Amino acid sequence: MKEQGVITRILSSKLAEVAFQRSSACAKCRACHGLGEGMVGIEAENEAGAKRDDIVEIEVPSGEMIKGSMVVFLMPILFLAVGYLMGAYLMRLVGLSRWEEGVGIVLGISAMFLSYFAIRWYDRNIAQKEALRARITKIVSSR
Repeated sequence: MKEQGVITRILSSKLAEVAFQRSSACAKCRACHGLGEGMVGIEAENEAGAKRDDIVEIEVPSGEMIKGSMVVFLMPILFLAVGYLMGAYLMRLVGLSRWEEGVGIVLGISAMFLSYFAIRWYDRNIAQKEALRARITKIVSSR
């Protein structure tokens, strides 16, 4: 995803905060933080050497965002299905096929609950990855 914005702060020699209009593409992404009045801000690697008030083009790696979305939305469903199948198989294995569905449901819901801890762990670790950070690709105009 590419956006144009204005550098509002220089955070370090390699990082800058870029503010831009909230678009429909980034409405639910949560990579940015709200700045008010329809504006959002994001920390971006400042490889271009841009200065405060420069208008820049930033790029957010969309492949990593899609992978993160898949983890968040598909992991609970996968855990639910695997938990259900394990519970049903376990009851069949011990000869209690009468309890197969009930235990499958309980284990499925329990596994789905556990998936949220896995998602939290993933979220904490992915936040530290440099691959997810937005990058300033070019300076559109300097002020």
